[in-house]
Amino acid sequence: MHPWNATRIQLEADIKAKFGVANKREIWKMESTLKGFKDQAKSLLTRTDSQAAKEREQMQGRMVRLGLVKTGSGMDDILSLQLRDIMNRRLQTMVFRKRMARSIRHSRQLIVHEHITVGGKKITSPSYLVLMEEEGTISYSADSPYMQSEHPESFSEELLTRKQQRQRAKDKKRGTKGEEIVMFDETQLDDPEAAVSSKDADASVADLEER
Repeated sequence: MHPWNATRIQLEADIKAKFGVANKREIWKMESTLKGFKDQAKSLLTRTDSQAAKEREQMQGRMVRLGLVKTGSGMDDILSLQLRDIMNRRLQTMVFRKRMARSIRHSRQLIVHEHITVGGKKITSPSYLVLMEEEGTISYSADSPYMQSEHPESFSEELLTRKQQRQRAKDKKRGTKGEEIVMFDETQLDDPEAAVSSKDADASVADLEER
């Protein structure tokens, strides 16, 4: 309804760059998925029948398996989820966090070009939401050139472990956390129709850069 809202455009551009999505449509799909989870949670909270109790338990279990909430979390925790939570569960983000790619965009390329498997299956969708039980099964495909010893970036468990340790040491020295890709003020996304001045928009960008 308001395609030229400055704050929303800037925040989406930052998400696009930090999470390496191809276009904003991918962001909107993740927002739609998150909205679906929240709408379902709101609907279940208003119901008191026995079936609703079963569905709440099933939904909580699903959110835990997706790694979006912790075990024992309630419906309020689901309602408090933000866009970054679901973006961090995408396969593209997970491959980068595992240091299997040089950059977030390289991570996307590996997935699209069928170099990555999850649970032994090739996944070519960067937006695939990784289950908690699948995190340990993310690897290069058996026929990937990255598994060949002569490849300049050949895969090795020992090499990958050393690479991860070096990166964690760098992150610790810099006072940053390698697990987090991006942090931003999502209240602006929750209310994209709020009127903002150019000064406020510049302040938002400055805040994003600091984070």
